[in-house]
Amino acid sequence: MVKTKKLLALAAAGALVLAACGSDDDSSDATTPAGTEAPAATDAPEATDAPASTDAPASTDAPESTDAEEPSGAEFVVDTANCDDPDAATATIETLKIGTSIPLSGGPAVLFAPVGAGQQAYIDWYNNENGGLDGTPIELVVKDDQYTADLTKANVDELVFDDQVTMLSGVIGSPNNLAIRDDMNAQCIPQLWAETGAPEWGEIDSYPWTTGLLVPYAIESRVWADYIVSELGEGSTAAVFYVNTEFGQAYLEAFKELADEKGIEIVAEENIAPDDSGAPSAQMTNLVQANPDAILAVPLGAQCIAFMTELGNAKAANADFDPLVYQTATCASPLFFGAVSNGGSTGVYTSANVKFVDDPQWADDPGVQVFVDAMKASAPDINPADLTAAAGWASMELAVHVAEEALAAGDYSRAGIINAARNIDFVGGLGLPGLVGEMNADDGYYAEGTQLIEWSADTTSFASVGEPVDYNGSLGVFGR
Repeated sequence: MVKTKKLLALAAAGALVLAACGSDDDSSDATTPAGTEAPAATDAPEATDAPASTDAPASTDAPESTDAEEPSGAEFVVDTANCDDPDAATATIETLKIGTSIPLSGGPAVLFAPVGAGQQAYIDWYNNENGGLDGTPIELVVKDDQYTADLTKANVDELVFDDQVTMLSGVIGSPNNLAIRDDMNAQCIPQLWAETGAPEWGEIDSYPWTTGLLVPYAIESRVWADYIVSELGEGSTAAVFYVNTEFGQAYLEAFKELADEKGIEIVAEENIAPDDSGAPSAQMTNLVQANPDAILAVPLGAQCIAFMTELGNAKAANADFDPLVYQTATCASPLFFGAVSNGGSTGVYTSANVKFVDDPQWADDPGVQVFVDAMKASAPDINPADLTAAAGWASMELAVHVAEEALAAGDYSRAGIINAARNIDFVGGLGLPGLVGEMNADDGYYAEGTQLIEWSADTTSFASVGEPVDYNGSLGVFGR
């Protein structure tokens, strides 16, 4: 019998978020990981078969998921008629083998590497606690794509045809997931819990086999736009600094639409190339000249630190330059913010929908303890406070959870897994209370709420600003 451990359904970075939320009637407690990124690249295995037994905690009492209301909306049932091989999509799974492709080297995105450590830590922990799934250890194969979409596609071809994975989970990056989405949906291979909040992951009718993990970028942008209006009123000015990829452009387009709706004037748009690890000095000079009341910053990986460092330099050199600054949830790690030594991170806002594991208020939290202990056992060189690792843990925890659900429902197949994923209603131990984590045939987005937080250099920690915001209507919204 499967020993189900329903813990830690995050849906984190990163940003490790976009597009409108789904059904307005959803109401349940659930979670999603905050952004995904942090310093300290790790040597996660390029191709790793998870062992049947590891040194992860031998016995840890983890909380069962809390009772949640029945999700609203129609039940999702996938149609396998258009699969390249319908029989393969409905065949019974013998060994659950999960594949992923993430940046373990190269460029600013290498700071996503701890995601791999978190992914492996969960698989190690689960196999150790449960002896695998359906009596067989789960296998994990991790490949390095250097955040390059072409490499992601090549890696996934190997994962599917050579490694013969059952599904993908936790692939990082909007362009990377878009590069494989057509193939995965034609082959009917679950492409689950993409570490991105792009709007495409909610396109249920066209791409039913692809689901996202992070808070949609448009929801995150709306939280910030609402806060600007609540603090500064209509008629305020704003600027956007963004990495010039699908990821950054998605935030830009979402925020521009919201600014028009809320009477915010955008006075500057500055971007940086995805492979640029240098200080954005010229861009910051232009931002200082525009002197906006608020800034939405959407850098990538190590660029999170570089942007805040330049912000500190600009504030020191320009006494009148003191905008409200929000940096994408993909940067929401104490390791990013704490790495800025010139005061540039002080007072900068971001958001998260998980508990920070080094926050004293969660010191005795069972879900946090399981995660920390498993990380120490599986990846002792990684700081458990690194939310990129938490995002990796979440992508595997959710993948295994929906496989368990498919097995319990008597449909342990790829089709059964995607049905379980698109009908998920699951609360995890790291999630902030009150936030929703569910999908159905009418709602393609797993995470639809978050908590605005502000960094304090004095305490080297984040503090909550207001209450969690959930656009399903169950929680408050700034200014309302």
